[in-house]
Amino acid sequence: MRRILIEASSNGRTADFGSAYEGSNPSASATPQGKGHNARAELKSLARPPHVLLVALGDVPPKLLADARHALHDVLAMASKNGPSLDKPKYAYNEARAQYHATAIVRRLASFRGGASGPPVVGIVDVDLFLPDAPYVIGDADRDAGAALFSIARLSHGEPEQIRRRVQVETVHAAGHLLGLSHCGDFRCAMFLSRDAADSDRKGPGLCASCRAALGIGSA
Repeated sequence: MRRILIEASSNGRTADFGSAYEGSNPSASATPQGKGHNARAELKSLARPPHVLLVALGDVPPKLLADARHALHDVLAMASKNGPSLDKPKYAYNEARAQYHATAIVRRLASFRGGASGPPVVGIVDVDLFLPDAPYVIGDADRDAGAALFSIARLSHGEPEQIRRRVQVETVHAAGHLLGLSHCGDFRCAMFLSRDAADSDRKGPGLCASCRAALGIGSA
């Protein structure tokens, strides 16, 4: 099973793009910066699905879900549909950490595909996420399962326009993983690894030339 840590916490993880598990080291992912180097050159993009299913968990404002849909259309030229609005994922809550296990939520999201041929699912949640070996993560993805997740818990401070843009950036990031992309070395690209809101703010919602080429998308 190929799992991709979408956004690493500040403790870092080992980058290993050729293995079954793809983690990320924040400092390693930041180099080389500004060169447009695509760390996923060896990875083939997957067949483009007809649409992406967007699922909100918890108290995610409907306006942010609409912003996410616009980003998928404008950047990835993909249609999207709203899935069911779900309650806060109590089944994933870890009392000792006061956080929610990202992988457990991703597995639940995958069930909304309706089978392996169903559309990929991107979940947006308002709770703080973790993986066992990281203090926190902004998101997680399982490419084989066709489901990805990111949290606005660490992205929701700031002006409304900042928050809207972060949601758009991370929606494109999550969907990009499900289309076959991994992390990018260009800090301006949506596929660059975000450790916090500041990293997300530096990125654009758009993709670099290498990422667009990997997906067969024309110039922005």
